[in-house]
Amino acid sequence: MAKDREGFDPGFYAFENGVKFPSVAEGAHAMKEMGYAGVGSVHPNVLGSFLKEFDAAGLRVFSIYVGAQVGEGAETEFPAISKAVSQLKGRDALVELFVRKGKATTDAHAVAFVRKVAAEAKEAGLKVVLYPHSGFYVETVDDAVRIAKATGAENIGVAFNLCHFLKVEPESDLRATLDKAGPLLWSVSTCGAEAGGSDWRALIQPLDRGDFDQAGLLRHLREIGYRGDVGLQCYGLKEPSTAHLPKSLDAWKRIRASVAE
Repeated sequence: MAKDREGFDPGFYAFENGVKFPSVAEGAHAMKEMGYAGVGSVHPNVLGSFLKEFDAAGLRVFSIYVGAQVGEGAETEFPAISKAVSQLKGRDALVELFVRKGKATTDAHAVAFVRKVAAEAKEAGLKVVLYPHSGFYVETVDDAVRIAKATGAENIGVAFNLCHFLKVEPESDLRATLDKAGPLLWSVSTCGAEAGGSDWRALIQPLDRGDFDQAGLLRHLREIGYRGDVGLQCYGLKEPSTAHLPKSLDAWKRIRASVAE
């Protein structure tokens, strides 16, 4: 799709948790045939095979999903994260980093952990986004912004995840939240959702379902100058990937076209 007059043209990819096919190679082929730009939020345990097969299909691996529990007595070495970061060296990909609560967790614990990952990512030419997750230490976009700024690292930004925002902050102002993130907002994920939902079945659906105003979200991203991509959260979906992924992509095209008008 051509860029609109403001240059707003996010790539659209599906989270790895929704790319379920008999093999990674078949998944990559199917995603290309459907018209997805690639896959993201890939677990480090399967990163090697996804890089190989999606490279072969001419598609991007947009991001990996990694993290750890921090706090008193928590581990300080993270070989799985280090390996995944090294596998992405030199690629146009993000490190999505979650931060779980541990024993007596403080901002100091979180900042030390994030700085460590940021330093390794910088050596690999990568950026890191703090991934707000319901029930974790970094749970909200505000948490992510606070920790990102405290690290002082130039390659640390934040992610916005619609399902977690609706789960944790159902009464918060979406536009104000995105505005607060400002230039640190480097990653966005969405999915079909019920605006007043409280469980994951209501908050994570194919993009053609739910009453959440998807076009409104994209319009505001365009207004604030967002230049990142948009991922499709698929956690817990029961339909086969061959069924829900095409429907979500069709919905994305309709929503994107309405925003570009």
